[in-house]
Amino acid sequence: MSDADDSARAEAQPRDGRDGENEGLANTTENRGSEAEEPAKNVPWGRPTAYTAVDGLSECYPMNRRPRGAALIFAHSKFDNKDLKPRPSAAHDAELVRGAFEALEFQPEVFLDLTRNDLEGKLSEVAKRDHSGCDALAIVFMSHGEVKPRNNMEFVWAKDDKIPTKELWINFTAERCAGLAGKPKLYFIQACRGPDVDKGVNMTRAVRGMAVQTDSIEEYVIPIHADQLVMWASYPGFPAFTSQREGIQGSVFIHFLAENLRNYALSSPRPSLSSILLKVSREVAVLYESDIDSQNQYHKNKQVPYIHSTLLREIYF
Repeated sequence: MSDADDSARAEAQPRDGRDGENEGLANTTENRGSEAEEPAKNVPWGRPTAYTAVDGLSECYPMNRRPRGAALIFAHSKFDNKDLKPRPSAAHDAELVRGAFEALEFQPEVFLDLTRNDLEGKLSEVAKRDHSGCDALAIVFMSHGEVKPRNNMEFVWAKDDKIPTKELWINFTAERCAGLAGKPKLYFIQACRGPDVDKGVNMTRAVRGMAVQTDSIEEYVIPIHADQLVMWASYPGFPAFTSQREGIQGSVFIHFLAENLRNYALSSPRPSLSSILLKVSREVAVLYESDIDSQNQYHKNKQVPYIHSTLLREIYF
């Protein structure tokens, strides 16, 4: 294909861009402010009891059940709000993630373009399931992101309305979902987190000379927000990109996440999840640079995923 053809194709459909490229959505930082997460309501003062098969100081989570647990995949492509641009890669990204978690022997469930009520209803329904026979829960959410300027509280969009990002995990904390207490809950969020620009820094390599599960379980107490990992596609305040280059046919973060989860599912021995996600972050940060239009402020921008973790142990699938 000639340079002219490539240029015409870029004008017709940009190869890279912020996921959805919505205008007018406010900047964001981490989810904090006056509307921070609240403990479960109507729970008597004191500690609820949950049962576990792992010693409190064990270094690894048990991962022996098949399927390991549910992998809920929420992908949004169309929105009632006309200020939100369609996300044409949503179905493709959902299929990538479905295949990756299926390879890891989770039980994927894919949901496309749910309304807020349907989304919240599904999360509530899953929280009420019997999770005694599973080892983990995974949730992948792909949509647009937004923030409330008054307190920097983050939101993600369902088909018809936005919800606080914390709603994706608040039903699964230890005191609300006893069946998942002590088990890892993994959340992966593909959504923009703000409009800041990251042009990166040139790095030059310096040359030398120059610049187990146990039979006897003791009782122990865990915090209600323990055993949780949230991985965002981008750093707080920055956009997440999509691309049609170099084998990527949708969200950059989802591409590298699914590729690494799927590839490591076939390896033996399998590395820890932390090392897999470290590789995902490294590949997104190093291998990807946006290529939009030389006059666009997001041309030649970088992206790095962001992890918040309260996991207490390593995960080996």
